[in-house]
Amino acid sequence: MNIIKYLSYLTLFLSLTITTLHAQEKVNVILLGTYHFNNPGNDAMKVAERNILSEKDQLGLEEITETILRKNNPDQIFVESAFSQKKHLNYLYHLYLDNQYSRYTDTLQSKRSKRYYIEGETFQLAFRLAKKSNHQEVFPIDTMIEMRFDLLFKELNANPDLKKEFDTKLATSSKIGNEALEKEKLRDVFLALNEDHALARNKGIYLSLFNKVGIQSNYFGAKLVSDWFKRNLIMYSNFQSQLKSTTKTVVILVGTGHAAILRDFIKNDDRFNLIDLKNVL
Repeated sequence: MNIIKYLSYLTLFLSLTITTLHAQEKVNVILLGTYHFNNPGNDAMKVAERNILSEKDQLGLEEITETILRKNNPDQIFVESAFSQKKHLNYLYHLYLDNQYSRYTDTLQSKRSKRYYIEGETFQLAFRLAKKSNHQEVFPIDTMIEMRFDLLFKELNANPDLKKEFDTKLATSSKIGNEALEKEKLRDVFLALNEDHALARNKGIYLSLFNKVGIQSNYFGAKLVSDWFKRNLIMYSNFQSQLKSTTKTVVILVGTGHAAILRDFIKNDDRFNLIDLKNVL
């Protein structure tokens, strides 16, 4: 083999090797499980109010976003907002970029909607981080599936043993959530909410309790739990479908209930490297 042909083969080999190694690089994922800043009260677990607009928590948001930016510099930010409303979400984000966001919120008549769009974590945390990162868009992943928790609670209330078990689990979860929200620093709130035991308990109630409810009613509980996992699988699909080929680091901001399940998906997807939140914050 002459030297020119040898060098050609060597160049091709090195090129293929580099391409393969690049393809195998894992995308770093920062998964932020959050409480809902505007506290809409939709969940069974009731937690105390914490004013995200207070000077203390506004400084906390600055600390969290600056730390994430300095240490990890995310390429994309994914949020728990409707995937079908991506255009509207980014319309709002561009108002935010132009310091014109109040043009939208000032038009809202509903107190509930106003709180959501002013205090919600998508707008308070994700928009803030995206702007600091010089991003031109944020990426929604949420979807809705009808889940009849009213019928689930009716089944629970009809069975004294299951009702007692539910009340005990709910009290423990509420206690953990409220203890987290009582932390002085917002950073420590996030660390507490994302502890392994807290996320495991959040997910565990679906498996250990809800799944066995309504066996005599055509496995109502198991079907509701499967719908909860289905919703999270669709959210994960929305995340996967919007991931850019050049992305090296992402932030996913979702409620802790979703984070508890998405964490398992990410850990078992060989394309991703889930970063311990303690190493982020």
